[in-house]
Amino acid sequence: MSDARPAKTVFFLDIARNSGWCEGPVGGTPQFGSVRLAPDGSDSPAVFSGLLQFLGTRFQAFRPNMFVYEAPRDPRHMGMRTSAAALRMLIGLPAVAEATAYAAGVWDIREAEASSIRAFLLPPAPKGKGRKDKGQLKREVFEHVQSLGFEAKNYDESDAVAGWLYACSVIDGQVGVRSTPLFSKQDF
Repeated sequence: MSDARPAKTVFFLDIARNSGWCEGPVGGTPQFGSVRLAPDGSDSPAVFSGLLQFLGTRFQAFRPNMFVYEAPRDPRHMGMRTSAAALRMLIGLPAVAEATAYAAGVWDIREAEASSIRAFLLPPAPKGKGRKDKGQLKREVFEHVQSLGFEAKNYDESDAVAGWLYACSVIDGQVGVRSTPLFSKQDF
């Protein structure tokens, strides 16, 4: 039986209750969107089940070679403000995602740090300007993704496109060149 997968395909997930996703061939044009895994106020089993169902469907339809998701933030950096329920989500969502990928035959599973994705996509901040807040960074990623011609509707989608571009650039350096507005419209 032959494997119908293209040579190199990537599925990226900005993993959260409201997740952004992006899938496509390396160097090609991806599809992307966002999904609410469960209604607001749902507990962790409902959210985990929503992720399992969504990824199971996507992995069967798209059959990527590589699954990459945004690494969860280390809860030790959040101080005493993190609840047990939030910790279960931080640990549980990646576990469910990895298990679903593995069960679907996607064995190349990787994490990408949000800071690495932003450093790849955005120009460096001028020295002495201080740290940007998370909202400002999300806005800048959204605007940059839009400038590249991706019509993301929200921050979840733009984060997913940014992560997909980053993951593809790890595989093919030419993708990195295409992620700047100067070169985004040219054929390589």
